[in-house]
Amino acid sequence: MPDIRTVTMINSDGKAEPPLGVPEGTRLRLQELRVRLMAKTPYEHLVTEIATVDAGEAAIAAGSDVIYIDTLGDYGLERLRAVSPVPVLGAGEIAMATVAAEGRPVSIVTVWPVSMAYLYDQMIARHAGGELVAGVHHFSAESELDLVGTGAGIKARMNRGEGDLLDQLAQACRDAALADGTDTILLGCTCMWSVAEQITERTGLRVLEPSRTGLQAAFDVALSAGGPAVAQATPSDRLGTVTALVDAWLGEGSDVAVPTDDCEVCVFTPAGVV
Repeated sequence: MPDIRTVTMINSDGKAEPPLGVPEGTRLRLQELRVRLMAKTPYEHLVTEIATVDAGEAAIAAGSDVIYIDTLGDYGLERLRAVSPVPVLGAGEIAMATVAAEGRPVSIVTVWPVSMAYLYDQMIARHAGGELVAGVHHFSAESELDLVGTGAGIKARMNRGEGDLLDQLAQACRDAALADGTDTILLGCTCMWSVAEQITERTGLRVLEPSRTGLQAAFDVALSAGGPAVAQATPSDRLGTVTALVDAWLGEGSDVAVPTDDCEVCVFTPAGVV
């Protein structure tokens, strides 16, 4: 019986289903996060990184052969890679590797407001290919952050495929490409995967969708099918430390006042709190 390789997708975006089918010779696990907080600022980013490493340690304990972090922010990537005995990939890293390999300028269009520009600044500075990013364009106003997790929020509207929103996003992509002199759009959040095909159809532009690109790279690594090389981190023998930290954190959560985002995807819900 052939060896089946297990790819774990850390479900940072809270997808109900994976963005790709599962190729023969692999199985896919969706690993949920026990702690969720949207990284609206660098402060919340710290919590998001801890939560992602915790999910990654659970994936290691489950016997995963490859771990894929499904977020353009690559939360916790280097930290998890430092303790993981198996390859760890991130959507942002793979997207930028694709840009670098193709060598053509791209425009990033994200549904998140300009206050979250720090995420894109970090990604551009961290990876080869960053010099090819001609511009980063923020679609939403700051008020969008108040709608996270509601039916009026942009993620819910994209998932519903609202025609007016799709038209607006398509126009934003056309405007970005015209302003930057590019013909390729990198979608700036893995939550935009559900509208990638519609944007391509409406604009005629080449659209790089990081959720599918990242997961395909993880499958390629699992099958040793010429997947991308991944950077190696300095190893640590502290595997399980973050799991223990989050265990303790959640065990005491009912006594701690914790802000939430009212979102089934991006909320921190301590144990014992309903």
